[in-house]
Formats: sequence, C-alpha cells, structure tokens
Amino acid sequence: MEETKFTIIVSILLILIISILFRLIAILPACHVGKHVNNKDDIFVMKNSKKMMILLGSGGHTGEMIRILEQCNNMMKNLNREYIISSGDSTSILKLKKMEESLTDNNKDNKDKYKITTIYRARNIGEGKFKAIINTLISFKSTIDNLLFNGNNYPDVFLTNGPGTAIPIAYILFILKFLGFTKTKIIYIESLARVNQLSLTGLLILPISDRIIVQWEPLAKRYRRCEYYGILV
Repeated sequence: MEETKFTIIVSILLILIISILFRLIAILPACHVGKHVNNKDDIFVMKNSKKMMILLGSGGHTGEMIRILEQCNNMMKNLNREYIISSGDSTSILKLKKMEESLTDNNKDNKDKYKITTIYRARNIGEGKFKAIINTLISFKSTIDNLLFNGNNYPDVFLTNGPGTAIPIAYILFILKFLGFTKTKIIYIESLARVNQLSLTGLLILPISDRIIVQWEPLAKRYRRCEYYGILV
C-alpha cells in the first residue's frame, strides 16, 4: 500500500475514533455532574416528558415500584405509560392493573394511557451463571424486537429499580441515544434492601443512568452520582 493511501486511511480512522469518543463523552451521564432536585416529590419530573417506560421486575421489585408510583399519581396521570414485565410474571400484571384502576379513578381518558409489554426474563432466581448469560442474550433479542421493530415511540423516561432485565433495556436505549434516535432519560432507583453497596444491576447501569436514586445515606456517600431523599417505599 502506498504511503499516501495508508496515511489517508489512518487519518480517517483516527477522526472516526475521536468523533465517537467525543460523542460518548457528550452523552454519557457518568462524565457529568447532575443537579439534584430539592425534594423527593420532584424526583421523576422531566420537563416536556410525554411517555414513561416503567420496568416491573417481579416479587419485591414490583412491590417497591408500585409503592413508589402510588406516591406520584398526579405526575403519572399526565404521561403515557408503558409497563415492561418479564415473561411468566402474572403477579405483577395483577398488581399493576389494581394500581392503574385507583390511578384512573374511572376516567376513561386515563385508562387509554397505559399499555403492557412482555419481554423474556433475563435471569431467574437461583439460576447458574452460564444459564443466566444465555437468558440475558435472549432477553436482549426480545428487548430489541419490542423496542426497535414493534412500531413503538421511544420513551422520554425509563424508570427501573433493579431487576436484571433492566440491563438490556437500559443499554439498548443508551445505544439509541448515542445514535441520535432518542433522548430517553434513564432513572434508576436502588432497592431498599441495598444499604452499603449497589446491586450488580446498579453497578452495571451506573455509568449510563441520568439519575441514580438510593434509599440509604451510606450509599449516597459512597457513590458520587447517587441521590438520597430518604426511604421512598
């Protein structure tokens, strides 16, 4: 290869790599120090938000999320809501429908503002690491099918509180944000059970989350980007 052609190719590759790095730094929340809100009543307020995607992770995760959402009735009524539920989680569906019934107060307009989407569960309780990896890959594919190829409008806010299924959803939304297809804000609420250290899901989502909210002060002191407003559930 001639020296001139080689120089041109290397230059183009360097420009491409530098451009990608600058784009990543520009949108990666971990590279920026966000402003905390004044109180927990404003935690989920996002200016001009129209649609929120909420992950219900079964069991204790669903219970905590439902209790959090019940405190935000006024905010929820103004948003189109898409609930993501793992396959086989009929209990979360029942709890969700009960909450939505109390939220809408028999208002037909509000009843049309939510939908339920089911994706493959990323990890089952007590499952081995190898099986968990396989299921996570399947969950990625299921998430891609639902987010990219199902005619959905991307959410303005993605709210989650810890199940492993949050990982593929959060990273796919972040990739879409990197490519300029969406401006979704990722809000992660750590489980009440985590007092001194973030969960594995929390650690993995930490770099790409716009906001990390914890429910114990030691966590807020240990991790720079964590926000603490007391117990939320």
